Amino acid sequence: MIKKYSLYLLLSLISVLMLAPLLMTAFTSLKPSDQLLEAPWIPPWPIVLENFQRTWNEGKFDIFFNNSLLISTVDALVMIVIASLSAYALTFLKFRGKSVFVGLFITGLMIPPTAIILPLYITEQKLGLLNTHLGVIFADLALALPIFVFLMSAYFKKIPPSLREAAKIDGANEWQIFWKIIMPISTPAIITTGLLEFLWSWNDLLLRLLLLTDESKRTLTVGLLFFQGTMTRDIAGLTSAAMIMAVPIIILFVIFQRKFVRGMTQGAVK
Repeated sequence: MIKKYSLYLLLSLISVLMLAPLLMTAFTSLKPSDQLLEAPWIPPWPIVLENFQRTWNEGKFDIFFNNSLLISTVDALVMIVIASLSAYALTFLKFRGKSVFVGLFITGLMIPPTAIILPLYITEQKLGLLNTHLGVIFADLALALPIFVFLMSAYFKKIPPSLREAAKIDGANEWQIFWKIIMPISTPAIITTGLLEFLWSWNDLLLRLLLLTDESKRTLTVGLLFFQGTMTRDIAGLTSAAMIMAVPIIILFVIFQRKFVRGMTQGAVK
């Protein structure tokens, strides 16, 4: 019993330490200007939204938010489709050159993105994709695809082969097996893939800073970087900008946390 309550106490302390920075940031972003010099752990009263309105409008975070949402959503949806199809082929199908594709994906895991930034930039420039959302999406998918292919493959390997065999006996083709049998029972892995890709895309700075130079095309990470440079002393504005960037991710993980945990523990990641 003592061990049990000690574990609860330890987990509670860890939770407080992890949540404290977020809560203090939220408190500061909601405080009136005359309370900004108070201790950051003191809750705001009265609560004001002026800091968010100023950041959203004057800081152009409405444009940055829409750009980030568009890129991250497309990234997540397309990654689910491509990674699941690739993982299905590598897990269940037999075809010539399969080992070559596996080797290519493994190579993709070993190469750090920073090592191929210059070739990536030159390629996007020659294709006319610089300063376009499409160029960023292609780069995101290319760099993140290997990890999600292996993530989905690990989950698919947990599926009993008898399901595919029974479907084949009933006359189903590979597409029907994939769409009507494999995908419905792989929801945790699908959600895990979508959430992680959305998170990585949402928080990425390097590719957006390199490939998007037009202010109207910038995402939240780049916008926050430039906002921090020009509004160094605007503490309320900086904290409200940070909350604008953090809140959507928090909401997504709160909604899908159960399936995300299942996807991470039931074969999605070994």
